[in-house]
Order: sequence, then structure tokens, then C-alpha cells
Amino acid sequence: MPKILVFSGSTRPASYNRRLAAIAARDLAVLGAEVTEISLDDYPLPFVDEDGRKNVPDAAKALRAEIDAHRGFFIACPEYNAGYTPLLKNAIDWASVAAAGPLFAGKVVALGGASTGMRGAYRALTQFRSALELGYGALVIPEMASVPFAEKNLPDTSAIQDPATANFLAITLKRLVAEAGLVRG
Repeated sequence: MPKILVFSGSTRPASYNRRLAAIAARDLAVLGAEVTEISLDDYPLPFVDEDGRKNVPDAAKALRAEIDAHRGFFIACPEYNAGYTPLLKNAIDWASVAAAGPLFAGKVVALGGASTGMRGAYRALTQFRSALELGYGALVIPEMASVPFAEKNLPDTSAIQDPATANFLAITLKRLVAEAGLVRG
């Protein structure tokens, strides 16, 4: 079974996206994947700039090593003002300069997002998807698990409350395991 890395683009302890990541990690393990769940809290990074290429922080190297060690990814992507979070962008940018080659080349990514609105972070997911595919060489699966009304649907990390939304996450995770299982490397 594939090795899958799970993380959220939020470090806020009560984040709905951290809850979504925890549910995804648990459900991926039930599907038989070898799951590693991390927090971007553990990779403190300054803002990336061109000068950073000469002095890559150890945290960026460690994050890149985690990414390189996995075939598949579930990333819970919060939505801030209709876009994905600066924390997520910065972490991925640092990881991309920490070693040679496209960050996600030959890797499979599934996206999910939760928000209190009716779109469930969908606008951020579509933007992040584009960046992952075009900027980092990822194969992003078509399904994106959008969780609207997160205050009702994700009261904790036990389960998504809306059956249709929970089923779509299950479909997304099954596709991730299947596709990541086909990747060699």
C-alpha cells in the first residue's frame, strides 16, 4: 500500500481543516495506506524569497524529505479571502527549493477543504490545485472533498456529520489510495 502524507494548511489548534486532516488520516489508514500526519507547526519557516535559495532552513529540508518519502498526499486547504493560506504557500515554496527537481513530480495529491460558508473552501481548492499542477508537477485527482458549514459538519475529529459530504470524502480517499498505489518510486 502507498505511503501517504497528510497535513493541513492551518496551524490553528481549533482549525476545521486540522479536523478534516485528522479524519482523512484515520480513514486512509483504515483503507490500508501507510499514513504519516504532520503539522506545519513543526516546520517553522521565514517568508521565502530568492535569497533563501542560498540558505535553505533546516525545517524546509526536513519538510522536503517528508514529501520525498511519500507517494500520495492529502492536503486540507483552508480558504482565506477566496484563496489558499500564505502558510501553505510558503511551506510548499520552501520545500520546492530545498532540493532539485519538481516538488510533486510523480506524486498524487488529493485535496480537501472546510469552511463555515456554503462553498466549503472550494475557491481555495481550485486555486491550490492549479498551483500544485502547474507549479509543482503534481497529479491532483479530480475529486476535491469540500466541507461546507464546517461548524456543523466538523464539530470534532470523529466524523463529518453530513452523510453526502462524508461519502464524498470517502470517494476522494479511495481514489487517492488507488492512484498513489500505481505510482512507483
